[in-house]
Amino acid sequence: MEIGKAIYNILVNDTNVYAKVDSRIFPNVAPQTTVFPFIIYDVTGADPSDTKDGVSTLDTNDIMISCYGVTYSQASILAQYIRIAMDRINNGTYGGEQIQSSQFQGYNDIFDSTSGDSGIYRKALDFQIRQINPT
Repeated sequence: MEIGKAIYNILVNDTNVYAKVDSRIFPNVAPQTTVFPFIIYDVTGADPSDTKDGVSTLDTNDIMISCYGVTYSQASILAQYIRIAMDRINNGTYGGEQIQSSQFQGYNDIFDSTSGDSGIYRKALDFQIRQINPT
């Protein structure tokens, strides 16, 4: 049930992502003084696969992974690396969490003109990640 551990593990262990952000990968919010670029991930929903005689053994999690940069190019390159790292993961254990699969769902471009000296660029990528729950 701690899908964030898996997301962090996958991203921090990807060579291209790590080269851009080091370990600046955070759940929900980044510290105010975080250096650009960085990543924030959010669980935006979960769909359990309940059974007649027990709790769900497989949840489909809706995940949004946002990358922030001071330029559009910086955010775009990082977004591409995140997509490659996260899309189509198959059975494996990441950060102690068992993942069955993941699938890229799409992305949004966002510009925040009120943040930073000249605004900040954000790409928000959406994924569905199927997580096997311990029984």
